[in-house]
Parts: sequence; C-alpha cells; structure tokens
Amino acid sequence: MDKETKQMLDVMTLASKLVFNKGSYSIFSELIKEPKPVNPYQSLNDGFELRPIKLLKKESENSRIVDLKYSHLYKDGVKVSNEIFRKGGICHGFKDGYCNLILYTRTKEPKRNDAGFSFGVHVIVNTEGKVCLGGDGLDSPHHSGGNIGSVGNYYYNLLTGEKICYRPSSVITGIECLYLEHRYNFDYYEVKIPVGVYKLNKITMELTKIDEIK
Repeated sequence: MDKETKQMLDVMTLASKLVFNKGSYSIFSELIKEPKPVNPYQSLNDGFELRPIKLLKKESENSRIVDLKYSHLYKDGVKVSNEIFRKGGICHGFKDGYCNLILYTRTKEPKRNDAGFSFGVHVIVNTEGKVCLGGDGLDSPHHSGGNIGSVGNYYYNLLTGEKICYRPSSVITGIECLYLEHRYNFDYYEVKIPVGVYKLNKITMELTKIDEIK
C-alpha cells in the first residue's frame, strides 16, 4: 500500500468515528443527513398555508381550474375558514396578523368563461380567515402595517372596516406610525379632518395632529 492511499484510509476512518460518535462537523455527516421534507402546500408564514379544495368531478377535468389552485386557509394543519382563496402576486404571507389573498365563490350556474367560480376579488384577511378589507373595482387593498389597510383613496381600520382618513400623496412610513401631510379638504372627501400634519399609529389607529400647515 502506497503512502497516499494509507493517508486517505486514515482520514476516512477518523471521519467515520466522528460521525458515529457525534463528533465534530465533517462532510460525511452532511452526506448521511436525511433531506428536509418538502411542504406540498403554499406556506403563508406562522404555520398558515393554503391547501387545495376538493374539486367537483367537472371542475377537476378543467386544467385551468387545477392550475389556479383554489384553496382553503389552514393553520398548523387545521382548517381556519371555508372561504375559497388563491395566492396572488402581492401576497407575501402573514404579517402583523394579516395577509393579502384573492377571494372566490362557486357560482350557482357555471358559465364557459368562469368554469364554476366567480371572478376573484383581492382582499386582506386576518388570522381567522375573515375578510377585513376588499378591493374596490380595479383598486386592490394594501396592508399598511399593524391594523391599518388602504384601498382607493382612504386608510381603513382593519379591526372594524371603518375609514380612518383620506390617504394623501405625502406619506412617510415609520416603524410605529404613518406620517401624513393633509393639505386639502375637498367636498368629495367622505372623512374630513383639519388641514395639518398627522401621525397615524399602526396598532391603535390613533390619529394625532402634530403640526399646522401655514
């Protein structure tokens, strides 16, 4: 046996001892590790995931329906809601207890262009699977942090669904608050507040005037 071969055998013997004795890190220990299980469902963070609904026979024959993955919301393997959801492009999973999804319903009389499901509506849901804020026409709702959402021209309280104030163009997003520069009070504003600079707390939804615009 040549010197190089003996050295390699000695190294392999030592590596094997380390593995079986749970010793130091080695490439051999990495090779014998079991691969991590792959989650077959769509993860939404914090134990939440979307699991495909059971399709009717006619629906399962439609490749478009299968590809869209209509799903129910689950938390740690338990179904949270019977609502039918799908993950859209603006969905990044749950954050601060809310998540952006697309909501669907089964239609009573399926048509050729809908294949038995309604046109999807972008919504914000909470951890109970309850819709807190829905889209308005072509406007999709956005989670602004904490318990605040926005759609169209307004900020909303996601706990109650009520409008908080008009969403101005000048907004600075902080860690705890949104800072708003409210310059106008047009007649069509559904919620009017005095002109000025405000901070909107993301958790309490408290709107505090912090300066006057002169």
